[in-house]
Amino acid sequence: MKRPFGVTFSAILLLLGSLLQLLMAFLMALSGALSGKIPSSGLPGAPAPPPMPNWMPAVMYVLCAFFVALAAWGILTSVGLFRLRRWARYSVLIIGGGLALIGLVSLLSTLMMLAVPPPMPASVDAYQAPMVQTMTKFIFAIVAFLYGIVCAVGISWLVYFNLKRVREVFAGAPGEAAESRRPLLISVLAVLSMIGAGCCLLAAFIPFPAAILGWILYGWGKVALYLVFAGVEAAVGIGLWRLEEWGRRLALGAMALGLANSVVYLARPSLMLQYSAEVNRLIDPMQSPLPAQSQTILYSSSLGFGVLLSIAILAVLIYCRGAFKRPVEPPRNEATALP
Repeated sequence: MKRPFGVTFSAILLLLGSLLQLLMAFLMALSGALSGKIPSSGLPGAPAPPPMPNWMPAVMYVLCAFFVALAAWGILTSVGLFRLRRWARYSVLIIGGGLALIGLVSLLSTLMMLAVPPPMPASVDAYQAPMVQTMTKFIFAIVAFLYGIVCAVGISWLVYFNLKRVREVFAGAPGEAAESRRPLLISVLAVLSMIGAGCCLLAAFIPFPAAILGWILYGWGKVALYLVFAGVEAAVGIGLWRLEEWGRRLALGAMALGLANSVVYLARPSLMLQYSAEVNRLIDPMQSPLPAQSQTILYSSSLGFGVLLSIAILAVLIYCRGAFKRPVEPPRNEATALP
């Protein structure tokens, strides 16, 4: 069957995005290798650059591995789209859902930053402050536009690859009957859960504290928490993919915990500000934290969106509960079964 132009264009676009991910991975690895080795300017009277935290190379290498994994996923999916493999259609739908979600969240966050006056460094002259603020808002507007494009691409893939004529192109691939019972949204949640398990494993070794239900955990407590979350996310992904009822119930419990966590920080913004201060203490002097009011607005907006997202996922898990019921085999007729 002839490959539609939209499939070819999507495969090329995804391949270009994967190459960009490889470039980002190279830059992260280069940043990690050069951390702490960049000499000062040597100019008389010039302030010495702030020292890089000793954990920064490890973070750069972790991000490098993350971008390489994303690039490999995208390249494999592009090859599958060129060859009209059915699994590639599911893969690009999952990637499209991720792009739509990440693009939407980032777009809303950037628009919130546009509404909040950015803090001015002490080195900026009072007469130059309005111009600097205007340029900062202009940059945020460009970033918001780019995130809007990312969101639009993700939504377009979700729509296009669900069209009947496009589904029929991939219908001849093997595995049609085996996966027909799993709803698309459940497949997306299963894959995102597996990705979340990997992210939890990475977070366990990044030197930032963990925050849950108002508590801040350090050291082995933080590592243990993230390892438990990684195990739960992996189990949820496997259970949802195999349409196991225990996987759906475990996902419901995990989302309920996430919803409760967001509600706690929404009800007490000071807890989130306390956690932000701990993170800024580790990052400082690399960047200056936002004012408390700006942080409260930004965190409240993010947590509010997280609450809506958790409710939506809970609704999907409840709505699709019928897919987790095993098909009932018709009773055998003993009379006809006898020779």
